Amino acid sequence: MKTGIRSILACIVLLLIVSSCDKDEIEGTLPPEPESFSLQWDRFIDNSAENTDIFIGTKYLGIQGWPLVANPPYIYVGATFPQNAFASSFDEEVKGNKKPVELTFNFPTPYTTSMEEVKGTDYLKKLKEAMSSEEYKSYTPRTRPYIAKLAKLNSLANLDSCFSENKDFGNTFERIAKQEFELENVKSLSVGEIVFKGFTVSMETPSNGLFVDTPTNLSELVYIRTLTYGVTAYFVIASEHPYQDVLTAFKGDDYKNPEGILHKSQIILLTVSDVNQEAIIKSSFDDLKEFMNKPFYNKEAYGYPVFCKGFYAKDNRVFNGDN
Repeated sequence: MKTGIRSILACIVLLLIVSSCDKDEIEGTLPPEPESFSLQWDRFIDNSAENTDIFIGTKYLGIQGWPLVANPPYIYVGATFPQNAFASSFDEEVKGNKKPVELTFNFPTPYTTSMEEVKGTDYLKKLKEAMSSEEYKSYTPRTRPYIAKLAKLNSLANLDSCFSENKDFGNTFERIAKQEFELENVKSLSVGEIVFKGFTVSMETPSNGLFVDTPTNLSELVYIRTLTYGVTAYFVIASEHPYQDVLTAFKGDDYKNPEGILHKSQIILLTVSDVNQEAIIKSSFDDLKEFMNKPFYNKEAYGYPVFCKGFYAKDNRVFNGDN
């Protein structure tokens, strides 16, 4: 009898020990609570404050060599969409017959042309004609950024919060950085964005309306009144210096100094320069310097749509996403 009681007690003690070990093991594998993160940009160049154009430069990007394929929409000046698709999915284009429109390319000497049929194929023809024009020969792409900004990261996991309009881009960017960076002695992480504007194409809307036959849902339709082309760069810096030192160095063009603290840091740079919207991965501050010095790499490279402006087809009110 005593032997049986001792056996039962031994089993109970063993169960308690195993249970305690399992609990410790489970608790030991729980990830730490993530630090709260709020994206705060330090903007050292920003000309967009009074601009009512909508930025679409990041929304559709892919990254070469990684399983993130770009999905740029088929858009052009004069293209019309339901308001809930404008500057988001850009799908369900309304392709009803439209009246001819006048296009203007804002080169130093503006180039104007008439688009008799408002559709994508005709727009591409007009774009090619403009690029071959005498007016385009007088055009020199900008060499000063339209936007340049930097922000501190708590961790690489914060990157998806920096690209809320394209979280897959942020998540893939995080994976690339984790694969490429050596983080052992890193004191700060930062993310940056640079936007260069090129030329803008705009249209003059017919005074008696855009459509030949008025759609029944005209009040819900928004058309692209302007498209601005440009190029962009996105980067992550891992530095052995505090964030404020990195920020100060960046504001002072330290990326040009081969002996500066930035060149002693690590960088993953993604540049986007054409209509395919596939970011190219680079990994040095010399690459960043080259991009800053010559963002449009040749005369024929005009970039991709980075800004657009929409107007309601019914009354030509500006669409701002909140209407």
